[in-house]
Amino acid sequence: MSQNFFGKLVENLVPEKVCRVAIPIANDEACAYAVCQAVKMGILKAVLIGDPNEMASMYGEIASHENVRILKETEEKAACSTAVKEVRENRADILMKGNVNTSTLLKAVLHNQEGIKKNPILSHLTFFELPGKEGLKILTDAAMCIAPDEDTMQKEIENACEAFRTFCKYPPKVAILAANEKVSEKVPSTVLADNIARAMKSRSDIIVEGPVSFDLAVSPESAKIKKYHGEIQGDADIFVVPRIETGNALYKSLQYYIHAVMGGLVYGARCPVVLTSRADDNITKFNSLLLGMALWQHGNDNREISHQ
Repeated sequence: MSQNFFGKLVENLVPEKVCRVAIPIANDEACAYAVCQAVKMGILKAVLIGDPNEMASMYGEIASHENVRILKETEEKAACSTAVKEVRENRADILMKGNVNTSTLLKAVLHNQEGIKKNPILSHLTFFELPGKEGLKILTDAAMCIAPDEDTMQKEIENACEAFRTFCKYPPKVAILAANEKVSEKVPSTVLADNIARAMKSRSDIIVEGPVSFDLAVSPESAKIKKYHGEIQGDADIFVVPRIETGNALYKSLQYYIHAVMGGLVYGARCPVVLTSRADDNITKFNSLLLGMALWQHGNDNREISHQ
């Protein structure tokens, strides 16, 4: 896959499959920019849930656009339930977090009777590109799984690989990150990585190695100098962190130090759940929405879908 993955997302969207997003408490600047851009481009329809007056002020002319529907619901829990119901009853295709707590939205997604859970767990995926390096990269998990055990981490890997295969048709190389590549009881993350790598060693559809230090995962020169003999030689596609602190720090390092092009969402429900941070810039917010739209389109490639 060539570089500029995000740049190609828009041109690769199928015009006849206009995605519909539902946003609880949509009077939120963290998503208004992205939604307005996409609606103006004709690639999105939106269900905005919240205070109609506040949304009219924030979205301007887009609030009265023919591809925008407004539902009045100002209570957070009820708004999240309404957004999920829109997806469940096929009036929306994806979700985007508005001005609500992430936990409130995810509780609605995971509700036993009225939720839309699909995979065994939900996990956060950060899609990004490294400057000067070709190819899509995925980081998991920077926002949801706090301290995954072996079972949870394997499910995180499954989610990431499933999403990766949507865009790339070759087996992804998965690096389970730790401080170094040597297994030691004194460093629990190395033991965890080693156990998972052994458990998934027989897989032919993915390549999983761990423990792997970050430099070995991204730098062929480091792999050569350290005489690392694994299949990952500075060319990992998916980066799996042992704890949320590591993922969060890596996410923000990519964002603030190298200004990586990126976008993120929660994966594992019946639809993508676009999750942006208040500190994300407008490009990241728009990229995150594009990711949700693209994943939805790819997931429905075999169905006749048109909302125009």
